[in-house]
Amino acid sequence: MTAPFEPGDFVWTNFPFEADPNHPGPGRHAALIMATFGTREVAQISATPAPKRGIVVAVYTSSQVGKFGTNPPIGVIPVPVDRALKSGNRTAFFIDVRKRAFMPLSTDYFPELDRPGFGIVGRADKGLFAEARRQFILVNERHKEMIVNLGPYRP
Repeated sequence: MTAPFEPGDFVWTNFPFEADPNHPGPGRHAALIMATFGTREVAQISATPAPKRGIVVAVYTSSQVGKFGTNPPIGVIPVPVDRALKSGNRTAFFIDVRKRAFMPLSTDYFPELDRPGFGIVGRADKGLFAEARRQFILVNERHKEMIVNLGPYRP
C-alpha cells in the first residue's frame, strides 16, 4: 500500500512527543503531511530497514495560537480561522515546521489509516502549503539548531 496521503494533507496522527521520540504519541493530533516515501525509496536513503508500507514526514500543528504572541518565530505559520475552515479545521491554529516527525505508515502512528477517509482532516490550500514548504527549507538552510526531529525514522 502506498500512502493515501499527499503533501499538503492535514491528517490525524499519534504525533510523537519529545520525551519519547521513538514511539507514537498518546493521543490523536492533526499534522501536516510534507512528504511520503514508499518502501523502495526508504531502502535507497536509509540504513534502517524500511517499514512495509513506507514512511511519512509530517510537521506539527497546534490550536494554541497565543503561544507565540503576535510575532511568531521563523518556522511557525499562523493560520487564521477563515483559512483554517477552508482546510477542514474548525479553529485558528499554527503550523510549526521546526517540529518534524518521520513515522512509519502504520495504524500506530496514523490511527485512522484503515478507516474510510484515512483520517484526512482537510487540505492546505496551495499558498499555505507553499509557505510551509518555504519555511521548512528556510529552517533547514539557516536555522538547523531550531529543528526537532521525532519518530523512529528521523535523521
